[in-house]
Amino acid sequence: MLKRYFKLDKRVWQDQKFLYKFFLGLSGAILGYYLTIIYYPLQPYRIGLVDSPSIYTKLVMYKKINPLGIKFDIIKDNLYIFEFPKDTSYYKKGMEFVKYAKCLPGDKLEVKNLKYYCNGKYIDKARTKDSKGREIKPFEFNGIIPENKIFMYAPHPKSYDSRYWGFLDKNKIKGIVIWKL
Repeated sequence: MLKRYFKLDKRVWQDQKFLYKFFLGLSGAILGYYLTIIYYPLQPYRIGLVDSPSIYTKLVMYKKINPLGIKFDIIKDNLYIFEFPKDTSYYKKGMEFVKYAKCLPGDKLEVKNLKYYCNGKYIDKARTKDSKGREIKPFEFNGIIPENKIFMYAPHPKSYDSRYWGFLDKNKIKGIVIWKL
């Protein structure tokens, strides 16, 4: 029974309608492959959904940066998409995150009584318990931020940012947000 459906005899290949549909489908498959596997990954712009309440936005358009290891500058207070730097009990390493670059290499980061300051300017306060009442250890650092390290931040009171997991390596940044809704 199945042989009947999959067997194409000589007459089928001579049918103009069949050939037209066959080659149209084949060219569509090739075009689809090209767009999804080759063309799209090379394009510099992406649209992303933000499922975290810490950024106060749900839809972003971002420009990929550093796809070929080219040097780029980080701008303070811009929103960046990056790979989460380490495994924690909350998030897994490599997940996409969106936060603001709040304190950059060469800036002075100070922590006083769980309050964070960048070059003397107040950023925010860290908590000692998470939303479920579990102990959470804030990141402690006083000094000049090392080269290629960034202190990432989000304004939401329950944001899981550099106040808890530390500096982000610059090479983990995937893109800069150029538009948000």
